[in-house]
Amino acid sequence: MADHSMTPERAREILAAINNRALITMGIDQPLLSIEGVTLSEMLEAKAMVVAQNERAQADAQQNGGGYRIAVVPDDRLIAAAYALQHFAISRDPILCLPIRDLRGSHAAIAVVAVTPTEDDTADEEDGL
Repeated sequence: MADHSMTPERAREILAAINNRALITMGIDQPLLSIEGVTLSEMLEAKAMVVAQNERAQADAQQNGGGYRIAVVPDDRLIAAAYALQHFAISRDPILCLPIRDLRGSHAAIAVVAVTPTEDDTADEEDGL
């Protein structure tokens, strides 16, 4: 049986793969890094480990002077989105669908759907839509 204990290197690797998805979504051309087999709890453990490393690096630099390095840490919403896209099949059926007031519809839903981005999508973003 493989050892699945979280190491600092594995934590940074997991977060890099999650952050990679945001960069690709923003249009930065790069290969998709794997999160195959990574559980949600491992993603959150990786984030907690890297946050602690970042805090230690900053505290050490403040105490001893000098510079320090930190790693980029994804927001929990990005972690949840990366997990959902990895672990839920593409479907028109929502993962969650709840009655919500004050929206254009009567419900809010989360689903993994297939889309084909167009140049019009980019134009809408540039127009502030």
